[in-house]
Amino acid sequence: MALEPCKECNKEISTLAKSCPNCGAPNENVEKQSQSNNSPAEWTVAEDNKLLSLYKKNVPEFALAKILKKRLTEIRARIIILMNK
Repeated sequence: MALEPCKECNKEISTLAKSCPNCGAPNENVEKQSQSNNSPAEWTVAEDNKLLSLYKKNVPEFALAKILKKRLTEIRARIIILMNK
C-alpha cells in the first residue's frame, strides 16, 4: 500500500482506497485496476494441455498457478471447465 495525493483536494490517500476520505473524489487508479482485472483470461491450447497434464499428476493448484503464471481462481475455474468437457 502506498500513499498518493488526491486529484481533487491534494490530501494523501491510500492507493487501495476507492475514494478520498476527505472530499469523496473517486480514486482513478482503483477504477483502472478493477477494469483490467475483470477482463477474462485467455487460455491457449498449449496451456490447457499443460494444465491437464500437471493436474492429472496431482501437482498442487498453487504450483499450477505459479507454473502457468495465472491466478489461483483462474486455475480452479479452468480445471472445472476442462474436466466437464
